[in-house]
Amino acid sequence: MFKSTLAAALLYGASASSLSSSSPEEIKALWESFKAEHGKSYRTQTEEMTRFQNFVQNLVVVDQRNREEKAAGGSAEHGITKFSDLTQEEFASTFLNLGAVKGLTGGNATIVDYVKPYDGPEALVDWTGKYTTAVRDQGYCGSCWAFSASEQIESDAIRTVGWTKTWLSPEQLVDCDTRSSGCNGGWPENAYSYVQKAGGIQADSTYPYSAYNGKSSTCKASSANFKIAVTGYKQVTGESNMANYVKATGTLAVCLDASQWSSYRGGILSSCTKNVNHAVQAVGVDTATGGYWKIRNSWGTSWGESGFIRLAYGANTCNVAYDASYTSVAKK
Repeated sequence: MFKSTLAAALLYGASASSLSSSSPEEIKALWESFKAEHGKSYRTQTEEMTRFQNFVQNLVVVDQRNREEKAAGGSAEHGITKFSDLTQEEFASTFLNLGAVKGLTGGNATIVDYVKPYDGPEALVDWTGKYTTAVRDQGYCGSCWAFSASEQIESDAIRTVGWTKTWLSPEQLVDCDTRSSGCNGGWPENAYSYVQKAGGIQADSTYPYSAYNGKSSTCKASSANFKIAVTGYKQVTGESNMANYVKATGTLAVCLDASQWSSYRGGILSSCTKNVNHAVQAVGVDTATGGYWKIRNSWGTSWGESGFIRLAYGANTCNVAYDASYTSVAKK
């Protein structure tokens, strides 16, 4: 296998003038390294050729994103990731799908358009590991909304009612929330409303995630196993209000644009469009000059910065302020 410094640099997303203009030998070596790193195998030679062609096209996409990021003054690096054998259309249809219906307000929903300015000395506050559970992987199911919602309920329960740092069940939301569309998308607010009306959400241990390959199941929720109830939720408007809340209180579920995240390897992302197609969790913020939002994703720890991405603070990067929410909860 070709093992030049350039090939290694391109594979791991280091700076390079152009991936797509690499020699055929280098590109082939990158392809073989990609397959080995991510455990990729294909049923037929025809399928592998199709995936290889997608891979080559994605090198062009990576080059363009790195140029745009440099022009925007950001530090993010785009490179080869586990999504590099998918077309951009495949990636979007599978991983960027909130569904057609905007998050509903219901139950005890409240819109918060002012949060008292944070008066602490810290520019950076990060709740990772304190109010959060471990990063998860939604797989090939458009269930980001269910992970965002269950993670936010977890965080609010850890913060307010002493919940242990264990996972709640996104699968219950995927299977049982009829206002959302399972693997075809949904919104965190719909999930909160479902939990509030159903009476609670189970732990992942009693209702484990099974939709990894893109198929939801019939609802099997059992009230006897409910661990946390949602009594209401609030939506925070404006990036500065969000920052004040995160710094003073805790995490927020957020809906934003992840269209350009398929190739993200690390750094602070500045170049981003502002469609809204993905739900995640804001777990920290740095409001200093050159600061960022720390975002927990649900694409596993092999993506990004061990499952996280940093977005430039103060410019509504990726439309991070579009829809931010948190819950009030009670133990069952």
